[in-house]
Amino acid sequence: MYLHNQRNAGHYQFQTDFNSTVIKYTPQALGIVDAYAEYLPHYEDEGVALVAVTKSATTDDLEIADKNRDFTFRGFSDKVTNSLNHFNSEVREAAKRMKVILDTYGNLAPKPNDEESGLISGLLADLRAKVPAEIVTLAVADWMAELERLNNVFIALEAGRNSEEANRSELRMKQVRLEVDAAYNKIVKRINALIIVNGETGYTEFVKVLNARIGRAKDAIAQSKAHKTEVPAPEA
Repeated sequence: MYLHNQRNAGHYQFQTDFNSTVIKYTPQALGIVDAYAEYLPHYEDEGVALVAVTKSATTDDLEIADKNRDFTFRGFSDKVTNSLNHFNSEVREAAKRMKVILDTYGNLAPKPNDEESGLISGLLADLRAKVPAEIVTLAVADWMAELERLNNVFIALEAGRNSEEANRSELRMKQVRLEVDAAYNKIVKRINALIIVNGETGYTEFVKVLNARIGRAKDAIAQSKAHKTEVPAPEA
């Protein structure tokens, strides 16, 4: 019920934290590759829907969103470049292989907005398809996830500016949340089943982090309900 009772922004933040936790411990290690692949598009849709229902995009909004993704792109690129000088030879070799792909795309930050959006999506897809092991070795999964999120935020803002009403009708927040919740619950049930079959080893830290995050969500909901039910003290 904690998912159902969350406000839209809180719900999306919970899912963002959950997604980051899955990335940290990896879908492969958790044994949820298929379930996570099913979950991810629904999570991304929620991000788009949240933007559409909260406000229309102004030029300032778009400029800020573009700067955010440019900053993250540069940080991600710098991390890979700096890893070329890492003391560990395996890290250096992984950085070389990833740098080849990055160099193919070049500096995306100064590209026209629409072109940059597509190129970022293409770059991330190429990296995940061609150098998945290197992503783990260089510990850049979080960087890629954040770049993808910010790119999706920009795309949503731009689409919202062009056709806010169309976006609201296409991605109704209520329906999107139901889909995200179903995919999330499927992952949780899968992990619980795997723990029963395989034991807790390999899941202990993930479960500890997730349970702590669920606890914070429940606390936030309880506090929100308490504020709503508070009755002002009568004036003296």
